[in-house]
Amino acid sequence: MKKIILIVLILSCITTVSAQKFTDKYIKEASLNSEKWWSLVNNGEFEESYEMLTDLLKDRYSISSWKMQISMLMDEIGQIKSRSIEESYFQSELEGFENGFYVIINYQVDYTKTKNHTENIILKQNNDFKWNVFDFNYTFQSLE
Repeated sequence: MKKIILIVLILSCITTVSAQKFTDKYIKEASLNSEKWWSLVNNGEFEESYEMLTDLLKDRYSISSWKMQISMLMDEIGQIKSRSIEESYFQSELEGFENGFYVIINYQVDYTKTKNHTENIILKQNNDFKWNVFDFNYTFQSLE
């Protein structure tokens, strides 16, 4: 009986370690894509940033409306001074959406025209194992 319990315990530990290894890998990959996407946005490369959106977001925005809206946002918040990750985590379920591989990243950000600025992004892995921007939002206060 002790051997069976020991075997079950060992298998459970192996499974947990393996799952954590993949979770860390997903978070790292998604974080790199998130940084790339925010960099494109911050550098005015709006068409390229649009290409990194999921089809769900592309259905919400045409390329021209995306460029106009994101350009207006960037004019309002100014130039980026710094961005740091406050929290990042993996989820396989999001309420109201299909199961999948999602990574949520919360940033503390400093722009030239805002204060108390936070950005949140959700990336979803597609069928080609690429991480795309599933959703994003931000909060801030204007300096003016």
